[in-house]
Amino acid sequence: MNNFGTLYHYEVKKILSRKLVWIVFLICVVCAGMFASADLTGKYYVDGEVVDTHYHMFQVDQEYKRALSGRMLDRQLLEEMSAAYGKVPAAVDRYTLTEEYQTYARPYSDIFNIVRAWTQQRGIDELKAWIPDEEALYTSRAESLGKVWQELRLSDAEKEFWREKEAQTDTPVMYLFHEGYSKLISNGMNTLGLLVLLFVCICMASVFTEEHTRRTDQLILSGAKGKSAVYWAKLAAGASVSAACAALLSVFVSVLVLVIYGAEGFQASLRISLYLWSSSCTMSLGQACLAAFGILILTAVFVGVLVLVLSEVLHSNIATLSVCTGAIIAGMVGRIPDQYRVFAQVWDWLPMRFLNAEYIFDVRMLPLFGHCFVSWKVVPVLYVLTGVLAAMAGKVVYRNYQVCGR
Repeated sequence: MNNFGTLYHYEVKKILSRKLVWIVFLICVVCAGMFASADLTGKYYVDGEVVDTHYHMFQVDQEYKRALSGRMLDRQLLEEMSAAYGKVPAAVDRYTLTEEYQTYARPYSDIFNIVRAWTQQRGIDELKAWIPDEEALYTSRAESLGKVWQELRLSDAEKEFWREKEAQTDTPVMYLFHEGYSKLISNGMNTLGLLVLLFVCICMASVFTEEHTRRTDQLILSGAKGKSAVYWAKLAAGASVSAACAALLSVFVSVLVLVIYGAEGFQASLRISLYLWSSSCTMSLGQACLAAFGILILTAVFVGVLVLVLSEVLHSNIATLSVCTGAIIAGMVGRIPDQYRVFAQVWDWLPMRFLNAEYIFDVRMLPLFGHCFVSWKVVPVLYVLTGVLAAMAGKVVYRNYQVCGR
């Protein structure tokens, strides 16, 4: 065990001694910082003229949202919102630029967006025709969820599971200021997922190929621990650095976003998040962020293992990086229609797509032994099992190549 510990620390030191690792990590930090502050920079133009700065717009909207925090989505709030939007003039090209919108309606814009999502209304004209009613709002939400479930080809068992989760949620739902956590769970996970995958693919592709390139692999084999311990030490070191990158970036982005956008709203319901409004999960928005970051770290370890094994199979860091980059690009641009339920679900649960809150908290489930398992619980387990199998297969390739690869 002491020998393995020595080898492990040596392999970690080798990885961290590469300039490429630190350069890529710093690039990821800079990109993450740009993501956190991008929405607050620049100016808002209309017909070539400056109307406002994005930072001032953010400050105004933040003040309005905080003023609504703690209120229930009940008849009183709905009537206030409807009356405010009723003062906006009809038949105008950009109603958001009118004085009536800025004065009366804008303070209720977040409530308007929630109502529009739950009722699947498309614009202000439909909202004006809608009679504000608490019971009708939650009934409309249930009907909208039914349409989403139908489009995703959910089974009767899955629909019943989510109906039970909906029934466990107290109504009316409380609105809480949730700007920081909403940004983390939506764009934050997408950005972090991409950065972490790129870091892992670039920095782990040469861990095993380094010995092959330098022709020192046979020398390693001749050592007492060359046939087994070195392989596991390299794998553990690569997985550890991958996990450390994901954890550090998660902490950095979380602190930065919550400082800028506000840390209130940890207990906010997922239902008031416009990005996950169709989720019936009972956890809060803050808990969802913690779960998503935990999955990000585990996925980094899983992908790190896959990249390490692939590099040993291909014996080329360039070939490994090419395959991994192609997979990431395919995950970004490729999509399988929902009508092909199984294929679409498997595709969306692959690492290059799963690091997205929409798929982490997917309503599509895994039916097994008469039970339905939610994605954010079952996919990490599948990653662990697949990672173990990949590591064992890589061990066979490693030993065979060391013996007869020349």
